Amino acid sequence: MKIACLDVGGTTIKSAVVTVSDPADIKSYDLGAFSFVPTEATKGFDRIRANILSSVSSLAEKYGCDRIAVATAGTVDWDSGKVTYATDALPGFTGYDFCRDLKDVFSMPATVINDATAAAVAEHCFGDPSGRDVVLTLGTGLGSALVKPGVLDADCVEDLHLGHIVLHEDGYVCKCGNKGCAEQYVSASALKRDSGVNDISQVFTKKELAKVKADFFENMKKVVEYAISKYAPDDVVIGGGVVEIKKLWWNDFTSLCDKTGKTVIRPAVLANKAGVLGAAYSALCGKFKNQ
Repeated sequence: MKIACLDVGGTTIKSAVVTVSDPADIKSYDLGAFSFVPTEATKGFDRIRANILSSVSSLAEKYGCDRIAVATAGTVDWDSGKVTYATDALPGFTGYDFCRDLKDVFSMPATVINDATAAAVAEHCFGDPSGRDVVLTLGTGLGSALVKPGVLDADCVEDLHLGHIVLHEDGYVCKCGNKGCAEQYVSASALKRDSGVNDISQVFTKKELAKVKADFFENMKKVVEYAISKYAPDDVVIGGGVVEIKKLWWNDFTSLCDKTGKTVIRPAVLANKAGVLGAAYSALCGKFKNQ
């Protein structure tokens, strides 16, 4: 079976074909043809949709895919694949019946889930599926999800929206319309804004950016400790683009975390492939009412 998989974010659309011989065997998931295209979110919903459909079409035509699996930014109803809420990072997505649209256009089975949820599913199911994992994804924004042991359904996975807990009253205006949301301080976008550089690795290597690094660590620590106190996970897994350069900052950050109890803080192992793999696994092994 070949699955056309997308991971739709505010900046890029990642795509890959995932070939699976046995849905229950994680070792049989073979990821190939991994690529990126710009989301072009500033050009509006129609352009985003066109880029999504073009990405799916390219995979389907080239590899003869049997179904579609999508991970996307925004709040997504697990059972229907409809986007119930999205910030201006994806304009026009609120209310978008994403799954139905894909089925209508391509006439093949399709599933759509939240991107942080997809990453959480991948890190949980391709890693250690025995415990409760909170997964944070640091990219354009801050995604978060909880995965619990059991059947992979709406009761097993939860989109936590930790990117929109308020860390600083009257802080930066968030794309959701509120002020001081966590993703305005804990994300790749925040690091670029506060440092004035596009290469965020410089935040962790240049002395003149030490305050930016210190503030980033302090804010991320607050998010991690909030997640631990509220959800009591076995692991907090941190992923997203920022973790791809973890060798520059991971040990410095974790040495500051002192309210973790028995919870293990660990880096994601699937990097930017987590979204597409989680979407594929969920499509084949998840339980949905209307997808």
